Amino acid sequence: MNYQQIIVGQGLAGSLLAHQLIKLNQQVLVIDNGNVHSSSRIAAGMFTPISGKRMVKSWMVDTLYPEVIATYKELENLLDVQFLNDMNIQMSFASIKEQNDFYSALNDKINKYVITETTPHQGLNAPFGAVEITHSGWLNTLLFTEAFKKYLINLNSFLQEQFDFSTLTYQNHKWHYKNHTANSVVFCQGYQNKNNPYFKHIPVIDNKGDVFKIKTTALNNQKIYKRGAYAVNLFDDVFKVGATYKWDNDDTTPTPQGYAELKDKTDVLIDGSYEVLEHVVGIRPTTKDRRPILGKHEQEQNMYLYNGLGSKGVLIAPYFSKIMADFILNNTVIDNEISTNRF
Repeated sequence: MNYQQIIVGQGLAGSLLAHQLIKLNQQVLVIDNGNVHSSSRIAAGMFTPISGKRMVKSWMVDTLYPEVIATYKELENLLDVQFLNDMNIQMSFASIKEQNDFYSALNDKINKYVITETTPHQGLNAPFGAVEITHSGWLNTLLFTEAFKKYLINLNSFLQEQFDFSTLTYQNHKWHYKNHTANSVVFCQGYQNKNNPYFKHIPVIDNKGDVFKIKTTALNNQKIYKRGAYAVNLFDDVFKVGATYKWDNDDTTPTPQGYAELKDKTDVLIDGSYEVLEHVVGIRPTTKDRRPILGKHEQEQNMYLYNGLGSKGVLIAPYFSKIMADFILNNTVIDNEISTNRF
């Protein structure tokens, strides 16, 4: 069958790129192997305008946040599924020093994102007080990717299988994959990029994260709760809690060490009892400079890479998927300030 683009990988990057291309009247084929350890299926999908140990304003957030709300709301209407949770983060301080450092860093750039007068939820461990971060929330990434997969299937635009590079050839100005042809091919494989013979030299760094699913009555569904770890409400009294960060690690096996580290973080976060229902691992595709990777292969015709969204994928994917779609269709220049040239 003939398509205009073949997209390999149906995580956040592949899904949102496919959405933008379909909106531009492109016929796409998305090929995905259903990897359960991709960060798009494991992560809580949080987005926040303030992040990091020093609690600084997130990169490009004034541009990215409006795209987050507009794009995911648009997709909720398209797919008739609710997966965007636009809510404040109630963040407690771990020490007086952390509290002082935070208030000292407040300035005109981040004041609009912070509510300093807040009463900590009784189930949040907050001996040194708390603040709330606005313009925040989380995306149920598993619910979103599964709903978008069904949408693609209905368009005859989805193929679930391990991509077979040996069958990919370029002939007569077309890419051929088995019995499919396309003008271009785009790889959005996350941490599995290391197995891509065309782009494995591109520095996508594996970042392993442990995540719990817990049951507790200590918290509620009104906010995201954070103190080192985060907690988001999935349903009833069930929460997703995470995460750990282990760089250059693609081991998808949950370990006792990972469990112990995350349990310590959960104990610090929650003032109350809880039961661990599940312990899973996801692998984030990150980059050294924390900028996404958007580009074109130096030798191969009409072959592209879109990767490296990392732990902020939910925040940056809507905007950069538009940038990537425009680059593929119109060969527009991508500013190195937003995506360092690694090609």
